[in-house]
Amino acid sequence: MSGIIREERIGGHRLILGDSLDVMPEIGMVDAVVTSPPYGQQRDYGQKITDWRALVSGCLLQVHPDAQILCNLGLTHRDGHVIRYWDDLIVDMEADAWRLFGWYVWDQGSGLPGDWNGRLAPSHEFVFHFNKLPRKPNKTKPTKGGRVHGNNMSKSDGERLGLSHAGQMIQPWKIPDSVIRCTREQRGGEDAEHPARFPVRFAGEWIDAFTSPGETILDPFMGSGTTGVACQRFDRKFIGIEIDPDYFAIACRRVDDATRQLDIFIEPESKPDQQGMVL
Repeated sequence: MSGIIREERIGGHRLILGDSLDVMPEIGMVDAVVTSPPYGQQRDYGQKITDWRALVSGCLLQVHPDAQILCNLGLTHRDGHVIRYWDDLIVDMEADAWRLFGWYVWDQGSGLPGDWNGRLAPSHEFVFHFNKLPRKPNKTKPTKGGRVHGNNMSKSDGERLGLSHAGQMIQPWKIPDSVIRCTREQRGGEDAEHPARFPVRFAGEWIDAFTSPGETILDPFMGSGTTGVACQRFDRKFIGIEIDPDYFAIACRRVDDATRQLDIFIEPESKPDQQGMVL
């Protein structure tokens, strides 16, 4: 029996209303997952999350093994402690041979005002990168000043590795940093469409780095459709799943708007082909 309650096809993108756990078996192969699940059990998004681990692990464990998974999660606190709710997710993923391949930081800029119960003002979140097979990231960032292409690293015996590409002294493009610097989405008061929407630019950083034009990106916790908007702007195909009908309607509108307007978000510059595998 299908878990899809409703499906909209917009500009080649698939937006699905339904429970991700039920819909995932119908998705098939995708090239990457770019998603931001609920952080622990802080919000119910219209439906109470009774078991965060079962929901998030259950969805991500159904992703095609060739995909790269980029999962944004933020800090939560309870009774004076940081709740490392992602530990269970890592255990579940690694039990099924998914590696925690990378652990990145979202630098959101200046922390928000408030006393934060004695903690420093939060201005960062994490992105957990899971995979079974690595994929070489695209070089999406210009190198300022045509920097010499070296790495300043040594072997175990102290020998310098020197230039990482013999005969190529200048590297005009480089891969993104492990810290993504992107200002958080402004809520816009009580009329904000979603309580925890990440910026289109933030989703675009991962899409641009780990996929190529024409490939397919999945967001099993679509929310208001930010990943879908970024996919449209970067010429990728999008599959989004959302359980809340109100957010689903917002996502459909936003993705439809993105398909109808000229791309004013990004002016792609000519970049070398970066596809390939690395050990």
